[in-house]
Amino acid sequence: MMRRADSSRPHGFTLIEMLAVVALLGLIASVAVVALARADRGGAMQSARWGLMNLDAQARIAARTQGCAAIIRVLDDGSRLAANLAIAPEGAWSASLALPHGTAIRFIGGQETGGPSLDGLYIDRAGRSADATIEIAGQSGQSEQWLLHGLTGRFTRIDFEGGV
Repeated sequence: MMRRADSSRPHGFTLIEMLAVVALLGLIASVAVVALARADRGGAMQSARWGLMNLDAQARIAARTQGCAAIIRVLDDGSRLAANLAIAPEGAWSASLALPHGTAIRFIGGQETGGPSLDGLYIDRAGRSADATIEIAGQSGQSEQWLLHGLTGRFTRIDFEGGV
């Protein structure tokens, strides 16, 4: 008959091993939280940009189909945009966009990155506008600038040196 060998070492983890695992999990969690926070800030600015592009496209289509100029205005210190036809009967096309929390948009005249703010973007009845620089600012102070090509409605990112 065989006897079982008694082990003098107990089964399980030591306190040091448990503390090491908890410390590693804490480190991994803190890195993940920082990465997710950065992604969220960029996501809000990206969402604001896509919303503006969509609103601009809608306004250009409405101006062409209705044969009337359209206006996109910045409201509430840049946190909201409204678009409507300039001279239109009651119930005519209009749209608005509430930007993600902590983001703001500002229209700047022409291709100047430091120029004065415009109160709106005017689109003629053929669906064209003047070129404009658009600044999208995030809550963390981060911002990006885009050049809106008025003839085509295409957006191009402006780099930090002012180039396209």
